[in-house]
Amino acid sequence: MKKWTILLLTLLFATLWGANELPLEEFMQRVRAPHLTSTYAALEGTIQHRRTNEEPRSESIYFAVILQPERMTGQIIVGGKEGYLIGQTRNSGNSETSVVPMRGSREGTNPLLGYMGVRPSDLTMSFIFYPIVKELPSGTVKGIPCRVVLLEAPDKSEFVQVYIAKSHYFPLKAVFLKPGETTPYRTLEVNAFKQKNDLYYTEEISLYGPGWRTRINFDKSANVGVFAPGDKATSVIIRNL
Repeated sequence: MKKWTILLLTLLFATLWGANELPLEEFMQRVRAPHLTSTYAALEGTIQHRRTNEEPRSESIYFAVILQPERMTGQIIVGGKEGYLIGQTRNSGNSETSVVPMRGSREGTNPLLGYMGVRPSDLTMSFIFYPIVKELPSGTVKGIPCRVVLLEAPDKSEFVQVYIAKSHYFPLKAVFLKPGETTPYRTLEVNAFKQKNDLYYTEEISLYGPGWRTRINFDKSANVGVFAPGDKATSVIIRNL
């Protein structure tokens, strides 16, 4: 049985065996469960945003994450001046992503990240921990067979249809819906993976909704590997503004 780890968005453990035959609860446990080995990623790239009747906008983005079996901690910095510390425990159904503005982060009523349609939880894929509603008919994403699972936010504010690769246990697409509506108000898609140090990380993702589209490319630098607490090489991935 061949095994390989996919790093970022949530560094999910992937194994190519019998996914389609698993009961839904067991399938989702595998999707949500990280690898037993702690891992990290520090990625730099560009976030590009287009909105109807407005000039396109492009900013730098830095995303660092440390994933341990019991928790996730990380950081997002946009444009070198707006930063967030993020965290999440690994309990399904009741653990939202905590988001705390960094000391010295740009003040204002229009944060860059929000303007570009991105939630910090998009990069960590925290929505996979929403309570399960039911399984929907299977589908494909870019030709990859997927199981489709409907999840509901704990606060009842939205539903998410998640397309999960049957053979990889990895979310490839998430469709966000308001309660009572059938037209998505935002969609997330994973476009490309890349390998480094025997780990796979997401190199490009897209987010879009009515009148806007955002693309994130982590194409400038990638530092990924196994995380060892106290290791100086990984302690520096969390930056100051």
